[in-house]
Amino acid sequence: MKKLAVFAAVIALVAFAAAPSARAADTIKIGAAFALSGSIAVYGEGFKKCIDLAVEEINAKGGIKGKKIEIVYEDNKSNPKDCVTAVRKLITVDKVPVIFGPAGSSNFMATAPVAQENRVVLISAQGAAVGLTRAGEYIFRVFPSDTLQGPHLAKLAMSKGFKKVPVMYVNNDWGLGLKNAFMDAYKRMGGTVTDVIAYDEKKTDYRSELLRATKGNPPAIVNLTYINEGAVQFKQAFEMGIKTQWLCGSAARAPKMVELAGKAAEGVIGTYPSVPQNTKQYQAFKEAYKKKYGDDKIPIFGDYNYDMVYLTARAIEKGGTTADGIRKALPQVAKGYRGVTGDKTFDSERSPKFAEYGIWVVRNGKIEDYKK
Repeated sequence: MKKLAVFAAVIALVAFAAAPSARAADTIKIGAAFALSGSIAVYGEGFKKCIDLAVEEINAKGGIKGKKIEIVYEDNKSNPKDCVTAVRKLITVDKVPVIFGPAGSSNFMATAPVAQENRVVLISAQGAAVGLTRAGEYIFRVFPSDTLQGPHLAKLAMSKGFKKVPVMYVNNDWGLGLKNAFMDAYKRMGGTVTDVIAYDEKKTDYRSELLRATKGNPPAIVNLTYINEGAVQFKQAFEMGIKTQWLCGSAARAPKMVELAGKAAEGVIGTYPSVPQNTKQYQAFKEAYKKKYGDDKIPIFGDYNYDMVYLTARAIEKGGTTADGIRKALPQVAKGYRGVTGDKTFDSERSPKFAEYGIWVVRNGKIEDYKK
């Protein structure tokens, strides 16, 4: 009897030890190195909501060939050093084959060589810097490059009659890339840049930059800014009595920016990759988001993150759960695939091949499509 009891105990221990492995075999882990704290957590929180929504929908329909998706989130704390740490942890400890990369082009580009070196797929749903995917064949994005947005912003300035403008930009890879793309196109169109002013992220006072930009009372200022920085700048400009037309890119197009800046954001206009919201796909996404979170204000770039999950799921379904299989499958499943943000076909640099651009404006405290 004693031997039987010992044998039964051993069997129970083996079964208990095997249980986690069995459960793990029923899930597919995907990493996400997001800013859940720090200066750009306002982005990460919104991304997470849309990713969780997509995962919930896919899992409710049976997952991927019967296996549930599990997102392993790591807080990158909004800076490049911790972004690299987060990505390394997801690769070495969690052993994920694919990672949804950090917001902020500089943060993403700091992690891209790590993913490439370890042959793990890294995808961006909001990075627009021109060189974002150039670290290698494992680096992708579902958001269009600033090589496309720059000329549209230049066209906007010229169409409004602004033939001479100063340019302010956040001093990082994204700001520099969009600044260069804008200036090249603007000069080709006959525009003149009167001054170029770089500024750092996370500051609480931009008065010196604003004074320099408004020297000579320019009728318009191009400001390539983020949510928090833009809110501070617009409020301080308002308090200083500065009256000018602000022209921005897509990174400032966020309800949170308007909330933080208040009436100082009124009239700000800019360009953005336009997503037709009257499609069946977008309406279904918006309704699902509202049902889950009780709010129909889609977070900035949230729709791109939602598409990223579905595209990745399609790649895993076709190519399997290895990083190499996912890498090879992504261009195949993306070709002609229409998500809520449109056609996700990749170009030769693993960026969206197609993108339309619209103009946004802040009116009565809300972001709307601009109409002349």
